[in-house]
Amino acid sequence: MTSPTGISVQARQGAVRPEPATARVATSLGLVSLRLGAERAMVAMLAVVTASLVVLSLPAFAAGHPTGMAPLPVVSLCLAGAMVTALPLALLRRGRPARAGLWVPVAAFVGLLVLEPFALHDPLPTGSTPWLVGLSLTAFSCTAVAEASPARAAVICAGLNAALACVFAEQSPASHSVVRVIALALLAAGLIAGVRIVRVRADRADAAEHDAQRLFENHQRQVATEAERVHTDGLLHDTVLAALLAAAGNQAPEQATSMSRSALELVSDLGDHPDPQPATVRFGQVLSCRQPELDLFHERVEVDLEDARTVRLPPNVAEALVSATLQALSNSVEHAGPSARRTAAATRLDDGGLSITIADDGAGFDIAEITEERLGVRVSILEHTRLAGASATIDSSPGRGTTVSLEWHPTDQAAPSNRRPGEALLNLIPRRHLSRVLGTVIVVAVLIANVEAFLVTHAYASVLASILGLTLLPALLRGARRGTVSNRVAWGTTVISCLLCCIATIGLDPATFDALSISRYTCGVLAGAVMGWMAGRRGLPMVAVAVLLAQITLWAGPAAIIRLGLAGEIVIVIAGLLMHHTLRRVTAAAQVAADQHRELTIRQAELDAFHLERQRRLRHASQAAAPMLHHIVLVRGRLDAHHRSECRVLEQALRDEIRGRHLLNDAVRSVVSAHRRRGSLVQILDDGGLDGLAPDTLDALLDDVVEHLEPVRSSRIVIRSGHPESGTAVTIVASTPDETAAALGIDADDEVDLWVTIPHPASVTAGSTSRASAA
Repeated sequence: MTSPTGISVQARQGAVRPEPATARVATSLGLVSLRLGAERAMVAMLAVVTASLVVLSLPAFAAGHPTGMAPLPVVSLCLAGAMVTALPLALLRRGRPARAGLWVPVAAFVGLLVLEPFALHDPLPTGSTPWLVGLSLTAFSCTAVAEASPARAAVICAGLNAALACVFAEQSPASHSVVRVIALALLAAGLIAGVRIVRVRADRADAAEHDAQRLFENHQRQVATEAERVHTDGLLHDTVLAALLAAAGNQAPEQATSMSRSALELVSDLGDHPDPQPATVRFGQVLSCRQPELDLFHERVEVDLEDARTVRLPPNVAEALVSATLQALSNSVEHAGPSARRTAAATRLDDGGLSITIADDGAGFDIAEITEERLGVRVSILEHTRLAGASATIDSSPGRGTTVSLEWHPTDQAAPSNRRPGEALLNLIPRRHLSRVLGTVIVVAVLIANVEAFLVTHAYASVLASILGLTLLPALLRGARRGTVSNRVAWGTTVISCLLCCIATIGLDPATFDALSISRYTCGVLAGAVMGWMAGRRGLPMVAVAVLLAQITLWAGPAAIIRLGLAGEIVIVIAGLLMHHTLRRVTAAAQVAADQHRELTIRQAELDAFHLERQRRLRHASQAAAPMLHHIVLVRGRLDAHHRSECRVLEQALRDEIRGRHLLNDAVRSVVSAHRRRGSLVQILDDGGLDGLAPDTLDALLDDVVEHLEPVRSSRIVIRSGHPESGTAVTIVASTPDETAAALGIDADDEVDLWVTIPHPASVTAGSTSRASAA
């Protein structure tokens, strides 16, 4: 239903809410699994690394295999190709684990081990490394990722390592074979431990995110329901209850008729879905929708709200401010006194917000004595305004008038998430620990180089290079830990790194070095480059690596880049950086999914609250009050005594729905209505002590309340729930005033006819349990 100003009734009823189809998506949207994303990231990294290792192994393969045995080398190359192609194919099924495809490279590697003894030269060329050593990294990595059990993965890797050692036992010196077996065993252990750490961190991040999401959903559901309840309370109070009271008073029939029409419009609009609304509206548009109600105060209030008409704000905030303004004016007219001067003024604030002040110089009141029965103050002004995102303050004292101040300031509604999904996954190895590991690598490389220079090679240029490396180490450590270095430090470390590369191999014979013996030099330089990368520099570490490649090429020839293992080391470093980058992408995707999930959770909670709270309450109000409201409109507000009395009973019954939520069922409503029709004053107050009770338990409790109420004939009855921390569920007090004392003007206590306390079911259960334990 749309008003002449173009704002629908739903816009006046609440905040922007989604279409139901969109909201239903929230219940089926799942968060991105960081465990699955991390495993697929590792497989993607393996696909790149395996292709690089196969290419790097081709020279060693060609040197170690005779051309006369064509079929066997071809089969070996086909198996190596299967290792390369299986990994990308394993990633084709999005959203699924890639473990099944990881066993293909392992099986292909086993096939290569079986074929290799029949295709090898005897012995291998001096200083060469078996070409399957590089591919063993792929087999170990695939096993570590595909096998969920670290123990079983370790057994498989140990078997592959032993088979590899047996295949090349007679082609390499015994010392090289032993060192290679130990190195590969340590590498396999590191891969298995690393994969295990990734999975544990990913599982923890997934569990933490799911727990956070579940808590968020529960909290949002409570917030949305509470906001909808308070908003509906305010709507019912400001329309239906106000119309019934105006009609019962029979003093302003025209006003009662107009208010009854508005109330009928509200309770008759029971659409299944809230209409989507614009993000903001002008304050003047919403004010115009309520202009007839505002015009009722023009003769008794000086109204100046023009300055704020152009302010744009969310529809629910605008409606809350207008409703609170009208309620404050109504309270002033009713309680401030006939001679009080009343004003209502609005001001546009510098930040785009607005301020509304409603003031009078009338009777005033003590704010500390505001009771829960004062729904106009508690619900329509304070709670309604606060939950809409604005603020309300009331300044009053007896004899000094009342000032109600309403304010709204524009704020960023998109609150940042309080946690990042996968943050622990990104920090698999804390920056400080990683910098220590890399620093240790550099220190070990320096020590080995110095021992070798003094005891073996007597090439003291490597000692100078070691000293240069030690001078770089403090700056690299600080930068890696902090994540940043100055331009001067970055350029200085790069220049010294390049100088170190130029002098490190002076006086050394490349023919006497293999991949293992030269690794102390290449690994030290690459460790420094990684630390520079950790310090936020990208280009300058690449310069140092390029100089290292050029120096090795000039020193030992282009083939030495592969023969000495530098290419493989660079591939491993690139793989680590690629893994980190991929994990960042997985984490970013998880963050996007979590944000979308939260957004749709909010929308779903609001839609649920719309159906479960507002529509249920409006439907009940329609069933109870619509016939009377139609009658008020039909007779133009001129009611007879019977209908005025019925208006009071209906108003009190609807007020019960606001104040006594969990204290009502059909039986309680019926007995309370019967007491009111015979003239009793009945108050129902729910203090929250029944929240969380199961429906069956609550119904049984309310049936007990009905049994106590039915025989009562007192003129005043109070039904109140206990406080949550008390052991009392419901207290019923029935009293009758001393009419003789009242007629004589003498203060006298009421005669208490009934005082019943019904214990809370939880306290009864706890008491029974404790008694059973004592027995």
